[in-house]
Amino acid sequence: MTTLRFYQVDVFAARPFEGNPLAVFPDAAGLSDAQMQAVAREMNLSETTFVSPPEHGGDARVRIFTPAVELPFAGHPSVGTACQLVRLGVVPAREPVTPVVLELGVGPTAVDVEVRDGQAAAATVHQGAPRYGAGVPRERAASVLGLAPGDLHPDFAPVVVGTGLDYTVIPLRERDALGRIVLDAEALPGFEADFAEVYPCALGDGDPWVEARGLFPLCGIPEDPATGSAAGPLAAYFARAGVLPAGEARVVLQGPYVGRPSRLTVSVAGAAGRIDDVLVGGSVYPVLWGELTL
Repeated sequence: MTTLRFYQVDVFAARPFEGNPLAVFPDAAGLSDAQMQAVAREMNLSETTFVSPPEHGGDARVRIFTPAVELPFAGHPSVGTACQLVRLGVVPAREPVTPVVLELGVGPTAVDVEVRDGQAAAATVHQGAPRYGAGVPRERAASVLGLAPGDLHPDFAPVVVGTGLDYTVIPLRERDALGRIVLDAEALPGFEADFAEVYPCALGDGDPWVEARGLFPLCGIPEDPATGSAAGPLAAYFARAGVLPAGEARVVLQGPYVGRPSRLTVSVAGAAGRIDDVLVGGSVYPVLWGELTL
C-alpha cells in the first residue's frame, strides 16, 4: 500500500473557491502511467499533476492528466504546480519573482512565480511563439457550437492557433451568444479531428477584455473553468489581428457558466507580424492538502 500526499490549489482565481482547481502530487516518482491516470480520474478535476525529479536540467519533471487523457502541456497546471513547488521549497523562493523550469511533454517550460512576503502568490507561464493554422469555415464553426453563422463576429474569422496545444479560436459577435452554445456532440469529434478543440470567445469593452468558454468533453472536461493553454492562442490571435498590442496585459474571463469565475491575464512579446512569446498568468490560492492511498 502506498500513501501519496497531495495539495489542491485554485488557479486563475480572484479569491479561494474560484478559478480552476488543480491537484498536485509532488512525490510521484515510480508511479505508472495507469496509476497516474487512475488517480486523476479519482480526483475528478480538469487536471492533476504528478511531479518527479528533473531529467534534463529543469526544476522538476511534471506530467499532466485530465480524468481521461494525458496532456503534453496545459496552462493552469503549469501555473499552479510552479507555485506549489516554490511553496514547498523544491525551488527556493526569491522575491519578487522566482523563475521555475518545468519539464513537460512539450519540453522545458518557463514559469515566473510571483513571491510576496516569502510566499508564492501568482505565476505566469511562457508559451513561446504561436503557430497559426488554417482558417475554419464559419458555417461549420457555428454549427458545432449550435449557433447560427450570424452569431460569429463579422470581422474575425475562426482560425486554429497553437501555443503548446492547438485550439480553434472562434470569436463571436456578442457575449450573449456564449450562453446559447449547445455543442453538437455528433459533429464535435469530426470537427476536432479536422481542426482543433473549440474555444469560443467574445470581445468586451473593458475589464474583462474577452470572455471565453472552454468546452472539452472529449478530454473528459465538459466545461473547463479556466484554460491557460487556450488563452495563449486567443492572445496570439488578437495580437496578429492588431487588437492586442505587444507588452500590454489584458484579462480573459472564463468559468461563470460552471460557477467558477476565473481571471487569466494575457500578453504577448514581439510585434503583430512576429510574436516571440505569449504569456498567461494569474493568482494561485492553496485550499487543501491531504493523502491518497493506492
